[in-house]
Amino acid sequence: METSQDLFKQLEEAEKLFSNGSIKNAQKLVRDVISKTKTFKKVPNALKHKLNFAIGQSRYFDEMSSFATNPKREELISEITKIVATPLEEPKKQAHRIHDLQTKWQLLDLSSRPASREQWSKFNELCNKGWEPCSEYFDELKAIKINNANQRLKIIEEINLYVSENSAKWPEVKTLIQYMRGTFEQWQKFAPVLDKDLNKLKTAYFEAKKPINNYIKKQESNVIAIKESLILKVEAIDGEDGDLNIKKFNDLKNEWKKAGSAGRKHDNKLWDKFNKSADRLFNAKKEVIDAEIVLAENILKDLKDKTISTQDAETKLNELKNIQKTKEYNNVVSNIRNLKNEKIKEAKASKLSEYNKIFSVINDEKGATISLSKLIEAAVSKSINNKKTDKKALLYSCIKLEILANLESLKKDAALRQQIQLEMLTSKFNKSNSGDLNDLDSLIINFIENYSKEDSGAPEKALWNRISKTLEVLVS
Repeated sequence: METSQDLFKQLEEAEKLFSNGSIKNAQKLVRDVISKTKTFKKVPNALKHKLNFAIGQSRYFDEMSSFATNPKREELISEITKIVATPLEEPKKQAHRIHDLQTKWQLLDLSSRPASREQWSKFNELCNKGWEPCSEYFDELKAIKINNANQRLKIIEEINLYVSENSAKWPEVKTLIQYMRGTFEQWQKFAPVLDKDLNKLKTAYFEAKKPINNYIKKQESNVIAIKESLILKVEAIDGEDGDLNIKKFNDLKNEWKKAGSAGRKHDNKLWDKFNKSADRLFNAKKEVIDAEIVLAENILKDLKDKTISTQDAETKLNELKNIQKTKEYNNVVSNIRNLKNEKIKEAKASKLSEYNKIFSVINDEKGATISLSKLIEAAVSKSINNKKTDKKALLYSCIKLEILANLESLKKDAALRQQIQLEMLTSKFNKSNSGDLNDLDSLIINFIENYSKEDSGAPEKALWNRISKTLEVLVS
């Protein structure tokens, strides 16, 4: 049993709570002391004075609270009065509004001294009048809830029927999940229901779904086991051939896709683990690729420094099997191609320059030399010793070269050009009449061998000028 000293300390605690603004807790302590002092035969004066002071504090705060909350209660009474006088057009909105006002009234009672009996009676009477126009709405709502309950019962019956028809041989999990999702969407449409029906329907709904859910969970467990075994297989991949390792992983990935779903809860975690298990394989592959990229860059450097030939560069580049689709590889290929083209251009330009010197050489001009094929050099030697020019042979070479270069001939040469074209079409160069005159060198040789500087002049020079135009097209 608590002593008067204990109660005195309790009142001191109440005073501290009053000071801190914790009014409700302080008032609770004061009420507790009042209750306990009733068991005392005689209350000590010190405790009595202390208690009277605490009671005075409690009443003060009650009065202050009422002073603050009473105007708010009057506002609520005023608002419900307006609703009763002029009901809202929609009963649903009116019902929600009245409920809101009642909630606010309850909060005021909790935070302060309860309202007077007169205030509460007035407010409660007005609320009851305000509810009257809502009765039709509640009747309609009740009918809707009853109908929703009936529809949910039908859904439960349909699920039970589905289970009985399919439990012997369940469809694939994907189909079952889709079916369950569809029934849930239907279930959600038929809400709300009466409170008395809610739990009963929920229980029946979950019981109906249980066989399907159990089967799905069982299948998902099987898939989990399969996918965990595939993860172990990925972890076991170990070989020197990086490409083969990745191929093995991709084969396992195909198996993973065929395994099916392990459920939303597990699939993502398993997939992350599966991929992370293969990181080392791709990292190893990346190391090989990075090393080959360095080699490709070195090949390019050597190529630009002209320390290796384009042929050597191609040979070395072909050995780099892992980077053939990378930009670094393509960069080297492009540079090799450009260098080759440059060399081809240089060779063509050099050859063209040599061809253009031929006429000077066969005319024995001072300082004129060539470095072409031995056949052409032999023809030049023969030409120098010629005493007579075969003008028909020169013209033949000229026109045929123009045909090969797809260049126009002079109008006066039209008949001969037509003859030569017919010859080319019918017999692919008439060897009986013209020898093997089917390319640039043979026609140039024919021209040189039938040319004589002692028996030639402007017409022959004009023919060579025509031939020079064909060289730019035909030299390769």
